[in-house]
Amino acid sequence: MGILHVIDSVTLSSSSDRWSCDLNGEGTFRVKDIRLVLDDIDLPALSVETRWVRYVLIKVNVFAWRARLDRLPTRLNLSKRGILTNSIACPICDSAQEDVHHLFFGCTMAKDLSSLICRWRNLLWTAMVSFSDWDAWFLSTRLSSKLKSLLEGVFLTAWWSIWSFRNRLLFDDVPPRRSRIFDDLVSCSFNWCTDSRKPTPLFMYQ
Repeated sequence: MGILHVIDSVTLSSSSDRWSCDLNGEGTFRVKDIRLVLDDIDLPALSVETRWVRYVLIKVNVFAWRARLDRLPTRLNLSKRGILTNSIACPICDSAQEDVHHLFFGCTMAKDLSSLICRWRNLLWTAMVSFSDWDAWFLSTRLSSKLKSLLEGVFLTAWWSIWSFRNRLLFDDVPPRRSRIFDDLVSCSFNWCTDSRKPTPLFMYQ
């Protein structure tokens, strides 16, 4: 009786069935509207706009985006999810717990690599502890828009290199050579950060 009472007030249209969506107020379905709703639900808000650097591979851009959101499986994040690890210490320097800020800014490898990048390009480097600090430093760096975008590509590549080194250190039978990471970074930057296959001055050896 309850169901009959509910459907008694329903009036069916003689038109053909069709999908209807009220997200945009037009009654039409668009993938963009669904994506925006899901992003508002699932993605945390960032204090700065996420930038995508066209000079580096898509996977490197995605990696940097995940790092900024603290969505990498660092030892600290794994422990928070209840996944047991032998230690939450940084596997590279073993001097602090491994989170994204330590890994890319506080670890001795990250500091050394950042310092070498700045020395390479005659830029002043200051100590920092977070992506927000890096954003402030990057904003204050005076370069042309193209060279600045290329410089950002180098740092994205550096973070990618640190994460790759960390994973090889944990999972490879033969540990990687720390002394090679800067040379590998220069090589990757030269190969990835190019415009129409012509090397730019930022990535040429001096």
